[in-house]
Amino acid sequence: MDFLLTVAGFDPTGGAGVLRDIRTFYHFGFSGTAAITVNTVQNAKGVKRVVFVEGALLVSQVESVLEELPPKGVKVGIPHREREVNRKVSEILSSLSVPVVFDPVLSPTFGESFVEDTEVLLPLIEVSTVLTPNYSEFLKLRELLHGKTFIVKGWPYGEKVCDVLFVNGSEANRVCHEKDGRVVRGTGCAFSSALTALLARGLGLNEAFREAVDFITEYRRSAFEIEGAPQLYPSI
Repeated sequence: MDFLLTVAGFDPTGGAGVLRDIRTFYHFGFSGTAAITVNTVQNAKGVKRVVFVEGALLVSQVESVLEELPPKGVKVGIPHREREVNRKVSEILSSLSVPVVFDPVLSPTFGESFVEDTEVLLPLIEVSTVLTPNYSEFLKLRELLHGKTFIVKGWPYGEKVCDVLFVNGSEANRVCHEKDGRVVRGTGCAFSSALTALLARGLGLNEAFREAVDFITEYRRSAFEIEGAPQLYPSI
């Protein structure tokens, strides 16, 4: 069994965060390992509490996993609030020579935000193979992404919404969809972890991008309603 590592937050419902990442890794044939950047109290109604882990603990978790289970790829989700912690994690990841996909989660769909100071993301941006911000995150990070390779998820284009791939700062691919109004939990997590798995398989970036988009299309289509929850839960 080949392994992938996620360095991200913990959502106790499994709708997003490391539990969602690991489930997605398994869907693509990988076993998942994880290091936790932040613990949360949340459900589909929103994030109610955020507690970042102590930096040395996070670094030790990453080192402990790598000691025995070297991954074929790494997905990074919610970054730590401290730049120095992100720098230490980035130094470790840069030594692995594997794809690093960074989903720069700044705030959830509903509830308390995670990271306000975007400058703390710089070490992780520098070490990343590709970043996957949603449109609102892209607007906040635009200046930091100059010349980078990234995918903007959910870019509004008139009556459609598009996923757009930029390679070294220039648009290279685009897939557009009709707006459906469905709010589905964990789409960003699932997209970035799917992309990580596909790159770890050896696919080129354009092909991995297309297949990850197709996966999320099915992920959204199969989502189901839970009574009282403002977001749909994925069945994949």
